[in-house]
Amino acid sequence: MFYVSVLVPFYTEWGNLNLTQVQILQSWLMIWMFILNIPTGAVADHIGRKISVALGGLILSASCVLYVLMPGFYPFLAAEFLAALGTSFVIGASSALICDYLKQNNRESESKQVLGRSSAISNLGTIIAAPVGSIVAANFGIQAPMLLSAVALLAASLIILTVHESKDRKRTSQPNPFIVIKKGVGFLFTSKHLQRLVANDLLVWIGAYFLVWLYQPMLIKVGLAIVYFGLIRSAFSLAGMLSTLNIRLMEKLFGSEKTFVNATAFIVSASLLLVAAFPSIVTVVTAIILIGGFASARTSYLNATMNEFIPSEQRATVLSSTSTINMLVYAVANPVVGYIADNSLRLAFLGVGLLPLVAFFFLRYSPVQKNSSVLSKNNTLQI
Repeated sequence: MFYVSVLVPFYTEWGNLNLTQVQILQSWLMIWMFILNIPTGAVADHIGRKISVALGGLILSASCVLYVLMPGFYPFLAAEFLAALGTSFVIGASSALICDYLKQNNRESESKQVLGRSSAISNLGTIIAAPVGSIVAANFGIQAPMLLSAVALLAASLIILTVHESKDRKRTSQPNPFIVIKKGVGFLFTSKHLQRLVANDLLVWIGAYFLVWLYQPMLIKVGLAIVYFGLIRSAFSLAGMLSTLNIRLMEKLFGSEKTFVNATAFIVSASLLLVAAFPSIVTVVTAIILIGGFASARTSYLNATMNEFIPSEQRATVLSSTSTINMLVYAVANPVVGYIADNSLRLAFLGVGLLPLVAFFFLRYSPVQKNSSVLSKNNTLQI
């Protein structure tokens, strides 16, 4: 993702969009990902996982090219649809391909380690690509990183075709999405503790999500050159990668699980409010590092903790439904925050900065016994 370091300037300078339109595009993307998630899973089961990943990479590459060829809100709607389609073909199939390989080679016990390593490599990719993208943008134009991403995605599509995939893979039927949502929402309505955990996690993580969309306009406003944007974006991913690799260490630093979860909610809020009160390069970079590290570790910790209470026969339903609820919340919040940011970036930082305080004061986290009937969520949002 070479384009990630200059993503907002790409939309605003090349696409001539305001921040409200940028966030409407993100809502459009999430809605289509929700619609396409299960159908593309069925296609992956039919044609094979590596073919699905290759097809997804090819479609993503085409979306990058379309972005560069046709600037404007309506062409970008088409490009975002292609991005949603390509991502849907890749996300489920890629992890399924890994799990199939491990099962075929009697290495299923290594799944957590291998999938965790895969996530770390993904973060490492962003850490490397972000500064390269900003340098390319500064020297060759704001569109160049998007074209470079198209080349990388095309290469990935070709590379995945060289991977061996088991031919005797058992095809699984895809669940009815409406039944999945109904069951998952039913769990939310019957478990007060689950409702608090989901709301707590969402209110804090939404600050990290919108920081990624607001920090670049703020850096432009305070006069930082685009060539440095990539290093700052890398700092966000690096902080997240390091913190998630040492979550237990971070818990020990805070003294207890309860203090860790509650204090990090306050830190996320304070970081965003600091930018709102004193917008500068220093406060933005401080927020990037603190939120990139603490918010990522906090969400990973909550997910791991809550998953200990999920009965295996209910896990897929709960994870799918809560993920869907998250998408719907972001789809509504995106244009609202974009509209506020168009009028005042400081007010937008203030608004999203207050949300974690709601979790800190009114939804405070307390550990529960492992035999409690607590269910969980999975925060799979890719920033």
